[in-house]
Amino acid sequence: MDSTLTWKPHIDETERKVSTTITAMSTLGNSAWGVGTNDMRKIYNGVAVPQMMYACSAWSNAGWGRKAYTKRTLQRLERLQARAARVMSGAFKATSFPALDVEMHLLPVEQQIWRHNLVTIGRIGSRDGSGINGRIGAAAVCTTTSETTSVDMGADTTSTVYAGELQGIILALWMALADRAKGNIRSKILIYTDNQAAIRSSAKPKGKSGACLLKDIAQRIQELNSQGLSTEIWWISVYTGIQGNEDADRPWELYSLQSTLKTWTHKEASKAWQRKWTSETRGRTSFRYTPKPTKKILQLHEGLIKRQSAILLQMRTEKIGLRKFLFSRRVPDITDDACPCREGRQTVSHVLLRRRRFRQLRRQELGSIPGRNDLRALLNKRTAAAKAIRFMEQTEILGQFRIEPQARQS
Repeated sequence: MDSTLTWKPHIDETERKVSTTITAMSTLGNSAWGVGTNDMRKIYNGVAVPQMMYACSAWSNAGWGRKAYTKRTLQRLERLQARAARVMSGAFKATSFPALDVEMHLLPVEQQIWRHNLVTIGRIGSRDGSGINGRIGAAAVCTTTSETTSVDMGADTTSTVYAGELQGIILALWMALADRAKGNIRSKILIYTDNQAAIRSSAKPKGKSGACLLKDIAQRIQELNSQGLSTEIWWISVYTGIQGNEDADRPWELYSLQSTLKTWTHKEASKAWQRKWTSETRGRTSFRYTPKPTKKILQLHEGLIKRQSAILLQMRTEKIGLRKFLFSRRVPDITDDACPCREGRQTVSHVLLRRRRFRQLRRQELGSIPGRNDLRALLNKRTAAAKAIRFMEQTEILGQFRIEPQARQS
């Protein structure tokens, strides 16, 4: 129980659930084998992100001191996303969080929280179509004939949502009478509403508020009964159920408003991500390849197996099993960052573009593709990147991804 209403127990439970999901994802493969990077990303977005964002519109606005939520809470969630990104991409732990977000096109957690909150506000604000912008309205939808009717009942100072629900039932009954007048033969009228009070009042109208509306309902039902049509009013959950109920609760204007809100929040979150990425001090190697976060980066991984995706990401971030990176991480037995050829430091560009030992392999794998001597051009295009990956595999420099002889022959 969260006795102090700090939401810490909730964050602890969120961290536990998301961590369990990421652990399960890690059983699907590692940097050398397993489920493809893009498929792993879909699993993360479909399972872990909803777990992370659950109730965030509440806890992120709880108001701890002057901030909506603490920096430590944000860091805990960012660590979870970074861990998931490493699982899906095969990146080294030293790869920065911002670079992982860009390379896997994962909206940073801070922007996810902001976007989720606005979308939630929009959804809650327009959930009941009977009361909108200080006005009360009623609507009815016939899914059989695809007809819709609505009425404005005035300001919310002179009418109520309850009255709007009763008026919605009346509109449905009028639609049934009009359909009967057209000569259509039906045996029963079923009306669905998400307001239980309106149903109870319609069943037992004596002494209830909205007496005039209830009298109108009773008269319309009697009129239908006299024409051989029985009428039943059913309750349906506001969250799930008959599409007509959801359509009646949401006038057509709201679809446009909610769609606009979602589009706007998506654009604004992307802009905030762009500003943050531009001013970020970490992940500058990835920034040279992708100065603006874009979903197109995922196209580089299409058709690649997990090992190849990992090699690609490691080359793009330069957090890779070459001596320059290993020396900077103080890996035992790595005494310097020089390439064994002694022609320079062992970097991605040195191995891929300049090392003389691989001249023939370079000619064979890279051929005369445009930008062959430009690392950014090589690793930013899908076809060229695939060739660069095959080249790096054939060098066998990366022991982590060394290809077995049988696999190489096949």
